[in-house]
Amino acid sequence: MNARKTTQCVLIVFLTLMPVSAFSQSTDDSHMEWWRDARFGMFIHWGLYSIAGGEWEGKDYGKEQGGASAEWLMNSVKIPGQEYRSTLAPQFNPTEFDAKEWVSIAKAAGMKYMVITSKHHDGFCLFDTDATDYNVMDATPFKRDIIKELSEECAKQGLKFGVYYSQFKDWYHRSFQRKPGTMSNDEYLELVEKNLDELLSNYGEMAVLWFDVGGNNVIEADQQGARVRELQPNAVICSRLYSRRVPENNRKYADFESLPDRMLPSERMTQDTETCMTMRHNWGYDRNDDHWKSSKDIIEFLALCAARGVNLLLNVGPDSQGNLLPEEIERLKEVGQWMDVNGEAIYATNYSPVDFDFWWGAMTLKDQTLFLHVLEWKPEGIEFNGIVGKPAKAYFLADPKRTALPMTYDANGHVTKIAVPATAPDQRNTVIAVEYETPIVADQNATGTYHWYTTRSKRHSKISNRANAGNFELPKAVIGN
Repeated sequence: MNARKTTQCVLIVFLTLMPVSAFSQSTDDSHMEWWRDARFGMFIHWGLYSIAGGEWEGKDYGKEQGGASAEWLMNSVKIPGQEYRSTLAPQFNPTEFDAKEWVSIAKAAGMKYMVITSKHHDGFCLFDTDATDYNVMDATPFKRDIIKELSEECAKQGLKFGVYYSQFKDWYHRSFQRKPGTMSNDEYLELVEKNLDELLSNYGEMAVLWFDVGGNNVIEADQQGARVRELQPNAVICSRLYSRRVPENNRKYADFESLPDRMLPSERMTQDTETCMTMRHNWGYDRNDDHWKSSKDIIEFLALCAARGVNLLLNVGPDSQGNLLPEEIERLKEVGQWMDVNGEAIYATNYSPVDFDFWWGAMTLKDQTLFLHVLEWKPEGIEFNGIVGKPAKAYFLADPKRTALPMTYDANGHVTKIAVPATAPDQRNTVIAVEYETPIVADQNATGTYHWYTTRSKRHSKISNRANAGNFELPKAVIGN
């Protein structure tokens, strides 16, 4: 089990801590245990917008991060609901969609859960629903329940399954100005209630309800959260059920904090937290977006997320035929190969025992072992401070023989330096396991700073440029995905 902490003490004995969710007001948060251990999931943005691929009438509307993306096409172009539907829905026939293949790719990548857009802001439902005929069964020639096929395949292959559901923003059904063809507010809330009942009742275990862009009406959000608790008491609920303007202590049904899109927090998080990240600029499929992150970028970001106590939900945007893109498959395969060797340093780990990272990378923790994620190789040796006492042994996690690496210490044993070869065994992220004979305790006098992917960093330009090239900078404006 992975324990999360709400204490702000500097001196911490990690084995004595119990898991705590800072958001859910329930005294029993055992339903969070799998999620805390999982660390890594697949996000899928898919819908009618995949047909347009970010273009409308010959113009490209796919934007870079911080602005509307390809799945926001309907809103960006101000396409009337009926025009959007009549143009795209008849073309949605993704005959190459294979739930088994998608789940297999996610599992091989080392992902432990999957979340797909059951209804995005354009209002189109990827599942069989009686609440509206604007769904994959009634409005398209495909007539297959995509959510059902994926939920069943996840159950077969042992992945947790969840859905993204846009509960507040719906450009097709909802209009606060009561535009022609749209529903009144009461009618729309009834649609949401019916949709939630269907999603929570017809698809087996629903492990995650990933709401998005919640409003300020806490009563409305609480009613939806309560329905989830009633029908799927073990489901994990995203904080985006509520607006970010709603104080945390008023988010009654939020189990974890969902950070703004593509964001790595500037320091470790002491409550249950997740970030969602794209492999390129766009969430939904965009035919003109070639700003791909490398597998090294993704592995680095995954390690830094774990070191700061954050789950990573990594996005794919399938095309209109139902295919994951070759670039996505290639990167996921490489990440999976790294996870096969180094997953122990990610799964069920806790955030770094020190509230800073290092020039070479960052730490994760499990039981009495530190995992050093060495992202920038230092042939002169990997040095760290902040832990009381001397470790018993250090070795490369990828080394099946666990050959001990030479170590030296300062006078009190609070600074350790590990001797390493001139060349990194893995240029993407070499993990060094450092074992202790007693519970790991942080040095209350330790000092340091954050160097990796943070606006507070004083790090030299090479890392800043790498972060920007990988699109990991904090967005100036966050509008939801």
